[in-house]
Amino acid sequence: MSDNSITDAVFQHTARLSRLEIKPEEASIKDQLIEAAKYVKVLDELDTKDISPTFQVNHKNNVLRQDKIEPSLSQDLALSQAKKVSNGYFETAPTINKNK
Repeated sequence: MSDNSITDAVFQHTARLSRLEIKPEEASIKDQLIEAAKYVKVLDELDTKDISPTFQVNHKNNVLRQDKIEPSLSQDLALSQAKKVSNGYFETAPTINKNK
């Protein structure tokens, strides 16, 4: 893999897709990505034809607990410590400005 495997155009395009704003002083990130790509490219040398694909390396089937119906807070108790309540719901500051 050549040193220019990640061109400036590919780097900028990837940053844009990732919604990352890369400042000029952070340009060394491209060089780090090139080095990482070289490291991963070494794995192409391994013979994996007899190796089945793996998605779970610790052989655990399901590490999540079963859902259980358990008693929870009443609405009145849940709202009892709220700063603002409106029509039986928590009232919070808006997070999306609809005027924009």
